[in-house]
Amino acid sequence: MNKNQKFLIGSIGALLTGIAIGLLVAPKNGKETRKLIKNKANDLGGNAKDTYEKSLEELSHLADKLKDGFLKNVNTAKEKANGVADNVTEKARGVVNNNA
Repeated sequence: MNKNQKFLIGSIGALLTGIAIGLLVAPKNGKETRKLIKNKANDLGGNAKDTYEKSLEELSHLADKLKDGFLKNVNTAKEKANGVADNVTEKARGVVNNNA
């Protein structure tokens, strides 16, 4: 894990700790505060799951586009190679026929 990843994890941890402490010292009673924390944690988990699933869909779409582009380029290269091979074959036959 590099320094940037460690910093990001530490920052997120500090942020969540600050939020939790702020909620705990809020003027609500313990039961209401715990319920609020639980609801916020569930919302955060749901949002993280939604973001993760959306990212997977986007990555899958991008992978498909890259695959299609790669296959198109491979086919273009094959066509050009076949054209060059045909041209060389014709020239070789011409040379052989002229020398015969």
